[in-house]
Order: sequence, then C-alpha cells, then structure tokens
Amino acid sequence: MARIKIGRQIFDKWLWGLGVAFGMLIPVLTHKLPFLSRVQWVEIVLLLINGIYSIWLGRYLARKEMSTWLLLVFPGLFLIAAYFFLPRYTYFLAPAYWAISYLACAMRRE
Repeated sequence: MARIKIGRQIFDKWLWGLGVAFGMLIPVLTHKLPFLSRVQWVEIVLLLINGIYSIWLGRYLARKEMSTWLLLVFPGLFLIAAYFFLPRYTYFLAPAYWAISYLACAMRRE
C-alpha cells in the first residue's frame, strides 16, 4: 500500500500536466507573439504567471503532503525549455521559481 501511495505522489497528473504547461508550453508559445514586446513577455508571462504558478505549486504540495523533491519538476521542465528555445537570460528564473515554490511550501507546512 505504501508503494502505491508513493507512486501516486510522484506521478500526480496535476503536478506533471501543469508543470509541462507552465514550464514548457506557455513560455515557448508566447515567446513569439507579435503583440508582446520582449519586456512585456518577461513581465507578464515569466514573472507574473509563472510566479503565481510557483506559489500555487508550493501550496499544493504542502496541502497534499508530498515530497519537497517534487518542487523541482516545474523549474526543471522550465530549464529544459529555456535551454533549447528561450533566450539565455531566462536561465536564472529556474532557481527563482524553485525558491518561490519552496518558500510557499515551507510557509504552508508550518
């Protein structure tokens, strides 16, 4: 029974589905939108939307009492997408997303 519970925690459909959406699809697809300048893209998509998702992710993992290692899913997927498709200055956001989600998780658990 314990293995089934651990398996459900690791392969949580919300965690991985939204991690792929917010970490890979949204930044890559919105990077080429003609009506967004580079500054607006960084502010709206990378800082605001992904920052809010990082906070939600930390609170979600704390509420479900999942392992804190799963906080690395979203920043890891974002780092892969940033390495292959986004400008180099977006690399620093992956550790920032991890830090935000970790703080949200730690604050929720206390």
